[in-house]
Amino acid sequence: MSLSFRKKITKNCGKLLVRIAPLYQNILKIAVKPRETSRQKQIILLISRPQDFELLSGLYAKALNRNDLNICFWIVEKSAKRYPHILEQFKRNNVPIEMVVSPTKLGKVLNRLISSDVFMSTVETTEAKHKLPYIITRIANALDLSTFTLQHGFENVGLTYCDNIHGPDVKFEAKTVLTWGPTKELPAWVEENTRKKCVAVGCPKKLAVPKNNPSVKPGDRPIIGVFDNLHWHRYDDTYRAKFLDHLEDVALQRQDLRFVLKSHPDSVRNRNQALSARLLSMRNVEIADMHGEDEQEMTTPLLMAKATGVITTPSTIALDGSLAEIPVAICRYELDLDYYKPLFFLDDLEDWFTFLNDVTHQSGRDKLALHGKQFLDRTLVNGDP
Repeated sequence: MSLSFRKKITKNCGKLLVRIAPLYQNILKIAVKPRETSRQKQIILLISRPQDFELLSGLYAKALNRNDLNICFWIVEKSAKRYPHILEQFKRNNVPIEMVVSPTKLGKVLNRLISSDVFMSTVETTEAKHKLPYIITRIANALDLSTFTLQHGFENVGLTYCDNIHGPDVKFEAKTVLTWGPTKELPAWVEENTRKKCVAVGCPKKLAVPKNNPSVKPGDRPIIGVFDNLHWHRYDDTYRAKFLDHLEDVALQRQDLRFVLKSHPDSVRNRNQALSARLLSMRNVEIADMHGEDEQEMTTPLLMAKATGVITTPSTIALDGSLAEIPVAICRYELDLDYYKPLFFLDDLEDWFTFLNDVTHQSGRDKLALHGKQFLDRTLVNGDP
C-alpha cells in the first residue's frame, strides 16, 4: 500500500468518524446508564514531539493534586518509534501512557474521547504533518469536548511563524489556543479567527538552564554556544553559507574563545558527508554530536550552563538563553525577525565580532542583559502558566 493511499484512507476515516461521533455518542447515552455528574473531569494530553513532555508534565503534576481531575497521556505511535527516549522519559518519571495512537486506532480514540471532557495537544494544525492531532481534535470537537492546543515553541506555525509555505492559511481546529506571550504581541498576519481563540498563559516548559555559571576553571577559554536548526526549509543556500563561513572565520580569529556547535537533531540526521567533513575541518570549533566516546556528552542544558554567550539561528534557544540570563545573538541574514527584538542580530561578519567583544566585556554584557530582559518582558506572560 502506497504512502499517499494510506494518507488518503486516514483522511477519509477521520472525516467519517467526525460525522458519526455525535450519533454514536447519543446511542451510547441511550444504551448505557449515564455516569454521575460529580465524576472526575477526564483530561487527555497528547504527545507528538520530543519537547511535549517538558511542556505538559507540569500540568500533569498539578492535576495529580486535584481530586476532581483525572489526567492521562497519549503518545503518537510515529513519535514513539522515531524518538524512543520519550518513552524512557515517561518511565524515568513514573508517568504512565494510556494509549499509543495511530491512524489505525481512531476507533479506540473515539470510544475513549466519549468518556472524556478535555483534549489537549501541542502541534494540531491544518499542516499535513500535524494531521493526526488535527483529526483527533476534530473528533473531540464533534463530541463537544473542550479542546486546546498549546504553543509548542517560540516559533509556532500559524501563530508566531510565517513563510511562503507556512502562511496565514495555517489554522487550528482546537477551540482554544494557549500562547506563551501576550496576544497583543502576535504578528499582524495572524488572522482574526485564530486571534480570537488565543488565550495568553505563559510558557510551561522548565528552565533549560537552572543556573548559568560560565566560570569553570582558571585559564579555561570562555565558551560560545552556537546552535543551528539548518534543516528547516526557511533557510536558503545563501543563509547556510553565511552561517558556516562566519562561524569558521570568527573561530579562527578569536582563538581566545571556545566555540561549540550544537545542531538540532534533525539537522544532524540530514547532514550529508560534505557538510560533516567541513565541520570536522573547522579549527577551534567543537561539534557537540561528534565528540569522542570518552568525552562528556555536550547536551544543550550543559552547554548553556557553561556558555558565556549564545549564538543561534531563530529558535526557542533564544528564549532559553534569555531566561538563563545569557547574552544571546540571532543570525538574521535578511529574515524578518522582528519578533526577537531587541536581541542582538547578526547580519554580517562584523556583527559576530561586535557581539563577541560585547560578551567578553562587562559593559557589553550589561547592555545585552538589558536587551534580554526587555525581550522576555515583551514575549512572555509572567507567573505560573
